[in-house]
Amino acid sequence: MTQAFQTYHARMRRVLAHIECHLDDQLDLEALSKVAAFSKFHFHRQFTAIFGLSVHRYIQLSRMKRASFRLAYRDDQSVTQIAMDAGYDAPDAFARAFRQRFGQSPSSFRKSPDWETWLTAFGPIMNARNKLMQQIFNTSDVTIREVSPIRVAIMEHRGPPATIGTTIQRFIRWRKTVGLVPRSSETFNIFRCDPRTTNPNDYRLDLCVGIERVFDAHFSQIM
Repeated sequence: MTQAFQTYHARMRRVLAHIECHLDDQLDLEALSKVAAFSKFHFHRQFTAIFGLSVHRYIQLSRMKRASFRLAYRDDQSVTQIAMDAGYDAPDAFARAFRQRFGQSPSSFRKSPDWETWLTAFGPIMNARNKLMQQIFNTSDVTIREVSPIRVAIMEHRGPPATIGTTIQRFIRWRKTVGLVPRSSETFNIFRCDPRTTNPNDYRLDLCVGIERVFDAHFSQIM
């Protein structure tokens, strides 16, 4: 990879990180081109050429992705509030866009998400991010930290990555039931295998939460 190519990718990674952290801001082409240190027109052409979708489309998908997570995992926010945060002036407009993309209304998705359709809908944005992900790592890229032993409760996910969302919902419901909220109980994820090289049915992921006592309830009972 040439130095010029690395510089281009570093600038685009900076833009994606900026978008991720400023979804509530006005993310216009001029502001993002400054983050990339390119002219506005050159930035727009390069972004589309590298990622296969426009800047505007990428931002739309990013906001809709955040909205879908809030619908699935946060019951303290109304559909109206989530719609406004996603940049829609009215819940009806948000509902139409959401149904067109996922085949479900926001309320239906909140109750029973179709994660496989969700995964397909966000294919373009995931492909875009994967193009800039580092593929080869050196020992200098790894940070090893020693910490005191932490007792954790584990919910195991076994099966296609597309169904992880359902496992996360069960995990959140159990945490709420026993009072293990994120602000006071640490969260850990253990990735057992690489989804790119593992048969979907054999994929394994552990969701963990720090605990101070042993619980009698089994995760499998939390549906």
